[in-house]
Amino acid sequence: MNNIATGIEQLARMIETIFEDKLAESSLNRGQYAYLLYLYENEGTNQYDISRDLYIDKTTVAKALKKLEESGYILRKTDQRDKRRVNVFLSKKGKLVYEEVKEASNDIQAIMSTNVHPELLDELSSLLEIFIQELDLKWCDIKGYKRDTSYSLASKQDMDLLKDRNIYRFKDEEELFIERFGQYVLNWIRFEQDDNQNVVASEIHFHQISDVIQHGMELIREFEHWYFGNFKGSITIRITEGDIERQKLLHKNQYLFRNYENHGDETYYYYDKNR
Repeated sequence: MNNIATGIEQLARMIETIFEDKLAESSLNRGQYAYLLYLYENEGTNQYDISRDLYIDKTTVAKALKKLEESGYILRKTDQRDKRRVNVFLSKKGKLVYEEVKEASNDIQAIMSTNVHPELLDELSSLLEIFIQELDLKWCDIKGYKRDTSYSLASKQDMDLLKDRNIYRFKDEEELFIERFGQYVLNWIRFEQDDNQNVVASEIHFHQISDVIQHGMELIREFEHWYFGNFKGSITIRITEGDIERQKLLHKNQYLFRNYENHGDETYYYYDKNR
């Protein structure tokens, strides 16, 4: 199968059908299984976290929780420390039905793994996690979730995560200043520092969901704040000839064109900024 998205969609439909068949005698409706599985592992969670973790629209989650509560499967309680927060718990009835759902879930995994080597299941699990992360921000953008990010120097764990995806390769002396979305490295500036504490950045990388100007302005400002707050050198950023968006980004951030260099078939422009 060449189309991964279609294949995953087909797999999801088959799993849903088998769930329905195995739980035909229960009073659960289609799509309620995921909530019970999630709530058993995350008792006391709230509607927002359920929506984010299960990738279900907030309105759909609200309707589903209402039905589950009316059926006696869940309890909703106002958080005593934050009256705006409503925590969700499985009821005694919900925990009993959970056991049926869990058994059905285990049966489905057993069917999938009967004639498949266990290492392939482990590989599938790891790959699914990677692809979910890659699509996560796009989903949040479509559903109107807040872009809640933070900025910092990348840790070794961050670098190893990117290397493990077999796409990004970094030299030992290179560092990344990153924009983080939850546990996911989103955008970054790749740079090296010389003996005089000057920085040369060879790449400004953006996730496909990010706008080069809008999100790049904040990324560069945060990078400058971190760098000039800790070091006394200057910043040089290299841009490939023809990369108009990044050139505009640097001009907007008051970087000055210094020179250009030819390397094989590529021409690079260098822009500087001092404290």
